[in-house]
Amino acid sequence: MPAMAWSEVRLALIGAMRLARGDRGGLACFDRSAAGFWRSFRAAVISYPLYLVLLSMRVTVAEWERSGAFLIITVETIAYVIAWTAFPLLMLIVVQRIGRPQRFFDFMVPYNWSQLPQSALFVLVGLQTESGVLGAQPAQAIEVAAAAAVLIYEWFIARVALDTTAAVAVFVVFVDLILGILISHVASGLY
Repeated sequence: MPAMAWSEVRLALIGAMRLARGDRGGLACFDRSAAGFWRSFRAAVISYPLYLVLLSMRVTVAEWERSGAFLIITVETIAYVIAWTAFPLLMLIVVQRIGRPQRFFDFMVPYNWSQLPQSALFVLVGLQTESGVLGAQPAQAIEVAAAAAVLIYEWFIARVALDTTAAVAVFVVFVDLILGILISHVASGLY
């Protein structure tokens, strides 16, 4: 990527971290135009290696042996692309229904970039769990806390970027969660 692109990535990560701290001013760090929306999908490319690390922890040894790495990685990569594509398409409908069509880019750009710190967090938590250093119960508690933190983070982004109510923000997070579970379930059923 050219230097200008890395500059945008850096600024977007600053914005994502500000939003993670509950600072709505983080929205100013994103290019929330149509062009900025398309460039925000760079986050998918940058996050992909983290996704593969998470995949290696999520898929059981038996599944790797039974189905093979090629099939699993192919299926999960397709699922990854579908997830990154389906949610924005679904959000086009959601923003219409909630009366916020003009806020689509305001939401989607920070949402896309927020996937980077979320992925990094889940990799760190997963590595900690895999290491077994803390034991099963503390590791599970950390996993639950990380998942809750990510849901709150996404809720905050929906709340401030869509400039909407707390309940509508919960609905947006619920849509994202259900879509993710559905795609993951279908993908894992293919190997």
